[in-house]
Amino acid sequence: MIAVGDMMRKKITMPAHLMYDGQNPHLFEHFSAVAQRMGVYTADDYAGILEFLIGRWRLEKLDGLKGDGRQAQEFVCGLPQRIRKLQERADERAKKMKPQGQRFSWIFNREVIV
Repeated sequence: MIAVGDMMRKKITMPAHLMYDGQNPHLFEHFSAVAQRMGVYTADDYAGILEFLIGRWRLEKLDGLKGDGRQAQEFVCGLPQRIRKLQERADERAKKMKPQGQRFSWIFNREVIV
């Protein structure tokens, strides 16, 4: 349980965070914003995957944990709810922001609304 908690505290990095087209140093951030806006892969999906794994591994039902193990269990099992709350706040901020265009080299520098 401590190992799972440690891994989740350090965060799981998407392999695509290294994407670079030789032009845009913020390419992954822009790509991620488009994917989120389109609903391709959202924080809600991530929270759902976590809920599935927590249930499959029965992490919330592990008993006999002490100290650090119990804290890790509470942290991990509470993550889906925390992620969804953060996403709700981000969605509210996004509604207030003016959409911006971003060009992507792999679609011939066409502008996509972010």
